[in-house]
Amino acid sequence: MRRAVSVHLECFHMKIKKWLILTVASVFLLAACGMQEADDYVDENYTFIDAVQNNTNANDQAMVYRTNQSVADTASELIDVEQPEKVGEEVDGRQVLVYDNEFIILTEDPDNPGSTLVEVAEEEFVRTHYSPGFFSGMLLGSLLNGRFGSNWERTQTNKCRNNNDDCYSGGGYYGTGTFSSGSYGRGSTFRGGGPGEGK
Repeated sequence: MRRAVSVHLECFHMKIKKWLILTVASVFLLAACGMQEADDYVDENYTFIDAVQNNTNANDQAMVYRTNQSVADTASELIDVEQPEKVGEEVDGRQVLVYDNEFIILTEDPDNPGSTLVEVAEEEFVRTHYSPGFFSGMLLGSLLNGRFGSNWERTQTNKCRNNNDDCYSGGGYYGTGTFSSGSYGRGSTFRGGGPGEGK
């Protein structure tokens, strides 16, 4: 009789353990499904301003948004949404969040005090169109060379010196004009849907 009770208790405990494991796994699965990537959050919650894309390479693009809060508050909000691989230092009203395959570049909006321009740029766009000097103080050159190639800083500096119109050297894309190469399209054919979209 005792043996039968012991077997029943053992079976009951095993069922409880299985139930607990399934419950915990379900909670983690639901939590994971609810996670949002930073670029999607930007697209859904900030005002879309402009976009630029290389017509021959869809991975070479940047999208610009505006949010009505400071650079520090915007950075904090995005870090809470998705932890970046690297958080750059805030320097002169600019800060960079580095993610797996893109950079989110925050810049104080010179035309709207208290607002921030948020540029979501594919890694390829940053590699080919940013002056290394833009990141001075925010990110270590070794980090960028590690991502883009050991000669990137020297090669890109020379390229920007020879063709400054094709490089970001200051406050990011918005407000600097189109690229002189003519190979870039601007407008509303992107995820954001065009100016005025967003919240």
